[in-house]
Amino acid sequence: MKSSLLVLSLFSSYLFANNNIVPTAELVESVIPAKIIERRNPIYPVSAARNGNEGWVQLSFVVDENGRVVDPVVEDSSGIVSFEKASLRAMKGWKYEPAKRNGKTIEQCRNTIQMDFMLDQSTKGGRRRFVNEYKAARQALESGDLPLTEQLITEMENGKIWNRYEDAWFWMLKAEFAKTQGDEGAQLASLKRGVNSNESESHLGTDMFIYLLQQKFILEVRASLFVDALSTFERISQRPDSEKMVAQLEGYASKVRQYLTDEDYILVKGQIDIDGDWWHSLSRNRFSFTNISGNLDSVELRCANKREKYTFAADTQWNIPESWGRCKVMVVGENQANFNLVEIRQDLKV
Repeated sequence: MKSSLLVLSLFSSYLFANNNIVPTAELVESVIPAKIIERRNPIYPVSAARNGNEGWVQLSFVVDENGRVVDPVVEDSSGIVSFEKASLRAMKGWKYEPAKRNGKTIEQCRNTIQMDFMLDQSTKGGRRRFVNEYKAARQALESGDLPLTEQLITEMENGKIWNRYEDAWFWMLKAEFAKTQGDEGAQLASLKRGVNSNESESHLGTDMFIYLLQQKFILEVRASLFVDALSTFERISQRPDSEKMVAQLEGYASKVRQYLTDEDYILVKGQIDIDGDWWHSLSRNRFSFTNISGNLDSVELRCANKREKYTFAADTQWNIPESWGRCKVMVVGENQANFNLVEIRQDLKV
């Protein structure tokens, strides 16, 4: 880490939650967009094609000073590892005209893309094996046999035999199960996967698709994922048949916007997943961590105009310049480590 990019200023006191004393980490830099020159499509894995697998992979990546893609990371996927590997391999062959600042080439650090894997001769609807497994799991869920439901859902997920139709219905089923467990984090994660593209609407039906978007918005608001919530609201608003739902949700969206302006602190609960990381779209440029349980290894910022990676240090406040643009933060640590990320109003005196 370059010392010129990180300035630590210690305050005599900064109290929040557990009365932590928090020094400030201030970052200084900026950037402008890169342009794609060459894009290589991923090679469809033979085994996945043979099994009729379809799916998707969402990636974050950096474009370096030479226009090469570096440090691609899977943010989320439909769960088929071979698609993730194929996506990462393909991105290594991408080429950009690099971003520049004052005539000098620099990195472009917040880039995201979704790669979809669909077969030309895709099976329409659910196949026999999936339908039988789905019906068994749903019957167990509706009868209240939650241990059996969990077992059957786990077996389905481990099998990963899905096409895109089956993928959408599986994640909807898993979201319903998480709801019965009162696990809103797992419910939201499943909803995100179930409605990851508008193509899901053709599989789930319009009414169900819109309902799931509504549930996603509500859960994002409850989880203080306000950037994501407003993005979901915008997605709903852009639909031609959304007037009624927009009217129902506009009050909540307005409160979110006001909350972002007025509140001193926004607390977001984080948990490292099985892949070893946790992603969050920041709504503010100042944040710190509290209530840490488990080991956290690093914090990486991927902003529109800069990136920086740090060894995790408790009792530190990050202060990101506005010139860096919108930022995502990736926290890496041990599976199931828990913490609170606290977003701090920019003009707050501490």
